[in-house]
Amino acid sequence: MEFKIEPLVPELWCTDFESSLHFYTEHLGFQVAQRRGQDPHAYLSLNGAQIMIAHWSLDESWAPWHPEPMQRPFGRGINFQFMVDDVQYLYERLVSKGIKPLLDLYTSEVWKTDCMDTRRQFIVLDPDGYLLRFSQSVGTRPVTQADHATLNRLYGTCFP
Repeated sequence: MEFKIEPLVPELWCTDFESSLHFYTEHLGFQVAQRRGQDPHAYLSLNGAQIMIAHWSLDESWAPWHPEPMQRPFGRGINFQFMVDDVQYLYERLVSKGIKPLLDLYTSEVWKTDCMDTRRQFIVLDPDGYLLRFSQSVGTRPVTQADHATLNRLYGTCFP
């Protein structure tokens, strides 16, 4: 089977490649899509989403890519959302392995232009502190005038 690299693939630098690889594959269920022998770099996939994890020696050759010293938690200011088919199963799998989510499983509604999407989701940190959100759409409903009023109140006038 041919491996196709998607147009956007975040690369997450990690302090301990094997620990991160174990976390993503054994705990979260990602598949290794590509890896070169013992190179501390891998493409991982889950439900069509792709990420790379890597551990590089931070010598002068990486200076243009890495202007500031790395400090945990890595990836401050970003969260990665992964849509999954069974968020309850994934949540229970993590908890049973002793992994404490940052935010436990909860339900919320998200506006999607053409509908309101009800999602079950939770948030967990990877070994280096990258914030990972796993979500499942559990239903949709039409957008109402009350939804428009709420969105206008929260975000400023979006709808007449």
